[in-house]
Amino acid sequence: MCHRLMLVIWVLVVPAHSAPPPPPVPHPPFDGVVRPDSDGSMVAYMIPPYLSNHASTLEKLPDGTLVAAWFSGEKEEASGCAIVFSRLLPNSKGWTAAATLSKRDNYSNQNPVLFYDNTTSILHLFHSQAPAMSGESKAQIWHLQSNTSGETWTKPQPYFTEAGDFPRNRIIRRADGTILFPFYSQGEGHPNDSVMAVSQGKSIAGAGDWKEYEVAGSNDLVQPTVVRNPKDESELVVFFRDRKAEHIYRATSHDEGKTWSTPKATKLPNNNAGIEAFPLKSSKQIIIAFNPQTSGRDPLAVALSDDGGETFPKQRLVQHGNSPAVPMFHNSNEFSYPTILQTDDGVVHMMYTYDRLTIKYKSFNVSWVTSS
Repeated sequence: MCHRLMLVIWVLVVPAHSAPPPPPVPHPPFDGVVRPDSDGSMVAYMIPPYLSNHASTLEKLPDGTLVAAWFSGEKEEASGCAIVFSRLLPNSKGWTAAATLSKRDNYSNQNPVLFYDNTTSILHLFHSQAPAMSGESKAQIWHLQSNTSGETWTKPQPYFTEAGDFPRNRIIRRADGTILFPFYSQGEGHPNDSVMAVSQGKSIAGAGDWKEYEVAGSNDLVQPTVVRNPKDESELVVFFRDRKAEHIYRATSHDEGKTWSTPKATKLPNNNAGIEAFPLKSSKQIIIAFNPQTSGRDPLAVALSDDGGETFPKQRLVQHGNSPAVPMFHNSNEFSYPTILQTDDGVVHMMYTYDRLTIKYKSFNVSWVTSS
């Protein structure tokens, strides 16, 4: 009898799958140290004092110190959300750990604005304050100041007390030396419109020293950012965030901010998020920092205008998609609410929200914008 041994080989067929996603990019150290970046700029990530960090403001001091503030807390609008402050001293390798300047239980502080008054050598800080989780309609603008370049501060006090007043962008000098404070109002009778406060004197005084002018036609146009046109210094230019998430809007003034042309849409998109512009003395251009889309807060870009902000043909992405998403706050990256200025040496300095985990600092020359 013949027996045959049969060898059966089973072949497991595994269906093809796409390659596994790459691991998330690790966050850089949040230590405030300024380091070269691979794109030719310099960058630093602030030491976050609390869990969530947003809405920074930058100012320069006469000795070359850069100062910054932002709000930090459990989350936006949370009880105890605080205004914090950091400095980058001349020739320093990094930003200082943030100090808490203004914090109040059951209230939320947001949207700080720094202004150095060169007539008094006082550094001013304005911010909103509202009952926690109440939105913006009950907010007031609060104020504190420092005559020691930010080392010590006065106690925060109410300043503009009309409900719904909210700051965001830079305070500037008018041609006669008085001061223009742009903000916006969410209060009753002010449906998302912008306001220009003009000081009566040449230094920051009490709230009664200001006269307010509403910007006609600015409904749903908020967070005005005002610059002097570097090509025509008799003209002020303002850009607006668009609550309808369509375009950045623009208007002009020839009476130093009391009246404005009807705001018109530019070709720059807006995602209903913060923007800021600054006049560049070195090149007589306007630079603006913004999200170049109508939804989402990634990417973030800067753009240059040679014609007073009518067009912005030169643009460069500042950051796009190269950080891990942060499930505790968002399902995607967030690079938003930029603040930007140029120092006397021609360097452009910028800060923005980095995934709400911290604030990111970036500096570059104007040529960096056009070199990509």
